Amino acid sequence: MTVSLEKPAFNDTAASVLLDLLRGLAALLVLLGHWRNLLFIDYPQLTAHKLMLLVPYALSSAGHQAVVIFFVLSGYLISGSVFRSFDRNQWSWRGYLTHRIVRLWVVLIPGLLLCALWDNIGLHLHLAPALYSGAAGNHVIPDIRTTLKPHIFFGNLFFLQSILVPIFGTDGPLWSLANEFWYYLLFPLGLVALRRRSALLQRLVSVGLFLGIAWFVRHGILLLFPVWLAGTLLAVLPPPRVGRRARITATILYSPLAFIFAKAHALPSLWSDYLFGVATFFFLWIVLSATHRASPDSVFTRVSRSLARSSYTLYVVHVPFAVLLVALLSGGGRWTPDGLHIFKGLAILAVILLYAYLVASVTEFHTETIRRWIEARLGLSKKPPRGAQPSIV
Repeated sequence: MTVSLEKPAFNDTAASVLLDLLRGLAALLVLLGHWRNLLFIDYPQLTAHKLMLLVPYALSSAGHQAVVIFFVLSGYLISGSVFRSFDRNQWSWRGYLTHRIVRLWVVLIPGLLLCALWDNIGLHLHLAPALYSGAAGNHVIPDIRTTLKPHIFFGNLFFLQSILVPIFGTDGPLWSLANEFWYYLLFPLGLVALRRRSALLQRLVSVGLFLGIAWFVRHGILLLFPVWLAGTLLAVLPPPRVGRRARITATILYSPLAFIFAKAHALPSLWSDYLFGVATFFFLWIVLSATHRASPDSVFTRVSRSLARSSYTLYVVHVPFAVLLVALLSGGGRWTPDGLHIFKGLAILAVILLYAYLVASVTEFHTETIRRWIEARLGLSKKPPRGAQPSIV
């Protein structure tokens, strides 16, 4: 029997599996936060079983912190691919933007259309006027009666939400997609501007575009760019030489931080995001030490890959569908978490997960195929090297 000493590709490592698991769990945290707020009263309103319900309420409180995790992961994965393209002299804006926009639009376009469908059904059937007018007090849905307009649809399609247009309909999670898109532009522009091997004119144009975009997104989006750049630092730092015990210890120490920061209301929100971003950076740095080959057939690997595979779709499509279900089943009112209502809530949660998986099966699961089809028609397709793994980005 011959033992291969060849270093495994990143996609074959245990670190890749762990990052997939984290990405999938982060998407579930976002879903849990919206699900709980839509269906159940707030924790201070509870009059019984408060201690028993403390953990479930805590687990459903860290949706925003999960988005911070997404930003750091995205910074690591995207900047790493950009660095590799430059190192191999394969960088091109056309190829990069095609790759990124296809990845975003494969899910976003159906997500916006489904949002328009579910929101208009809920509005026109007058299922829960208070819910769709933002008067239900659930911390999820503002008054969306004026946001289902064509110009707002296309503004969200081109990542202008929270800049020039509001978020489309009930799909509140779309705010972070605008952040992601503009970070995708800012990072390579900054890299080209700082790269001495780039032509002078190219560097000057990149500086001008970088400053112009930074000014354009200066309110809100630019402020969280350092969190995304924390992932970029991960891409250039070698992972530490630590073992499984250190990774387990880091996981134990890191796991409660999202919920602690979610409740640290005395801390300004931006500083909370920065501090949690720093903690996420160090946690991921330790996770990346798992450079050994993962077992592709293990239950842990399969579960992690499955969670990550539809995480983007789950993030984009869950709120409008959940709002419609709530309108149909509760009229927009929020329940006290007793036995019957908890059972109903869990059934709704299962239906939402099934719905997101079905949407992913006709969208996100086919991202690579769609990308290759478009790249072939743009003359960008390249034969992948033997043994190459699908992109996890």
